[in-house]
Amino acid sequence: MTDLRDTHLRRRKVRDRSIVHVLVGTALFMPPIVGVSQIDAKIGGVPVPLLYVFGVWALLIVAAMLLARRLSGSEIPSGSAETADPDT
Repeated sequence: MTDLRDTHLRRRKVRDRSIVHVLVGTALFMPPIVGVSQIDAKIGGVPVPLLYVFGVWALLIVAAMLLARRLSGSEIPSGSAETADPDT
């Protein structure tokens, strides 16, 4: 019984992290934060705002991949999910 509760708890934590991932990703692309990278400099010939946008985008993709892997790894067996109530 405790294994099923632990599985539910782990799955809920991963789902909560995925929600935070979306919120942080949205915040990083909002104008006040993107405005910080609006400087007229280049790194390796590439403008800093372009590096910021594509760097954040790449990090969000990698984080989403890791979260998706954890979500698929924490699946609850189909037979036990119907018989047990995770809130009790």
